Amino acid sequence: MKKNLITLKEINKKNILKIIIRNENISRIDIAKFFKISRPTISAYINELINEGLVEEAGKGSSTPSGGKRATLLKFNSKAGYIISISIGTNLLRFAITDLGTNIIDSIATPTEEWLGPKIIIKKILDSINELIAKTKISRKKIFGIGIKGPGIIDSEKGMIIFFPNLTDWKNINLKEIIESKTGIPVYIDNVCRILAIAEKKFGIAQDIRDFVVVFTGTGIGTGVFIDNKLFSGNKGIAGEVGHIITDFDSDKLCHCGNYGCLETLCSSRALIDNIKEDLRKGEKSSLKENQEFDFNYLADLFKKNDPLVVKHVTENAKLLGIGISNIIKMFSPEIVVIHGKFLAFGEKYLSILREAVSKSTFSKVKNDYNIQFTKLPEEAGLIGTSVFAFEKIFKLDNLNISDEYMVRKDF
Repeated sequence: MKKNLITLKEINKKNILKIIIRNENISRIDIAKFFKISRPTISAYINELINEGLVEEAGKGSSTPSGGKRATLLKFNSKAGYIISISIGTNLLRFAITDLGTNIIDSIATPTEEWLGPKIIIKKILDSINELIAKTKISRKKIFGIGIKGPGIIDSEKGMIIFFPNLTDWKNINLKEIIESKTGIPVYIDNVCRILAIAEKKFGIAQDIRDFVVVFTGTGIGTGVFIDNKLFSGNKGIAGEVGHIITDFDSDKLCHCGNYGCLETLCSSRALIDNIKEDLRKGEKSSLKENQEFDFNYLADLFKKNDPLVVKHVTENAKLLGIGISNIIKMFSPEIVVIHGKFLAFGEKYLSILREAVSKSTFSKVKNDYNIQFTKLPEEAGLIGTSVFAFEKIFKLDNLNISDEYMVRKDF
């Protein structure tokens, strides 16, 4: 890792800021005790952070048992700056600007038109960033970073898009470098599934759970994995690509990754719609008509109304996804599996079929207590999770003692 030069004072200020971020309403005395640094020195650092706008005073704490003077409490100023969150989807590019407390200030969206290729889509991204900044009238100097989530294999450390399976020609593109060079703003990128796992950990039903898996369903199938309270990415960001586990060795269905018989070719939303259309051409009974255009929500409505053809294929889809989740359970033994994405539209009926498939294909001799749930988070969770991800990278919250990332200058 390339190390940057930094003074000991700057290291101490960064660590103090992290403590204040992590502990809302903390006193100077408590901070001094934590770092074992003199109170006058701590106060000097904190006063600098206040002058920089990153920290503010938040009233008085409780009095001491002896009736002593109440300490002044400190908190992080979430209005000190902003983060731009970007979601690259197969159908839509979504953008939001949040404060440092992940509150959305404004948002916009535009069609991806994935067939146009990376050059034009990157121009769309840059144009939308400029549009959002102009719309909100927020100074670029106050934008601390840009967070991006995308649907594929991403080397998050390098900001490299290794491969987006469902977008045309997205291979080995250093999106971080491109966006940073055009905007002058630091960029942080990761896979959509890992971002959703971060959102689930921060705001969702996995807040107090150490080991869990998020399964994202849609055009692709993927997972975000937390092990022992840490997000697991694996080498070059490939961990969690459950959609590309080869499930059918005899399949003639070519996956976008270049292999045949991937789980994604069997139970993605695209596979589900293709299978229904194929049976319509064969004349199978349904309220749907051959060559009829329909969206996913309409399909979900027909499933709930017990349309025979739709029920047949959605049931098969749930069973296949259940087998995939069974394999996830065997690999990671999570406390909970949280499902995100399009398949939530099918409701509890779908979830019941899936749970039964998981039970049948996991360990028959192990007590059936697999906790599989639909997410409770709203649709904008992805953009909020991207903001959280960027925030943690900006302030390096995954590493309290940051001194190992720097070479300490001697000129102070």
